[in-house]
Parts: sequence; C-alpha cells; structure tokens
Amino acid sequence: TNTELNTISHNIANASTYGFKGARTEFAAVYNGMQPGGVEVASISQNFDKNGSITGTGRSMDLAINGSGFFVT
Repeated sequence: TNTELNTISHNIANASTYGFKGARTEFAAVYNGMQPGGVEVASISQNFDKNGSITGTGRSMDLAINGSGFFVT
C-alpha cells in the first residue's frame, strides 16, 4: 500500500540520521461478512527496541543513551 511505501521510504531516508528510530507498518485482515476482503493498515509503530551504534563526537555537550530510555526536556 501507499502507507507502507511511505513508511519504508521514511526509514531509508533517515537511516543515517543520529537518533532516528525506524517505523513498521502493521496490517490486519478485513472481512465483509464472512468473505475475506483483503488487508488494511492496522497501525504504524515506532521501533523503540532496537538501538543504533553510539558514535563519539569529541564534543562535551553531546549525549547518548545506551540501553532503554528517552531524553526528556
């Protein structure tokens, strides 16, 4: 579907962006009465379970999280 292509395109375009978390399109079956009607997008979820690599910058004010967590302002 167009939504899945947009999600994949967004993931590819931001693959090298620091701190980017990819998204995943999830589908669900659609039924019309008792007849299968295909699939539809059920949700788009962010993948918070996978961490990227931590790259040193040499700047004392740059931060990273190793493991579970979020920056909160």
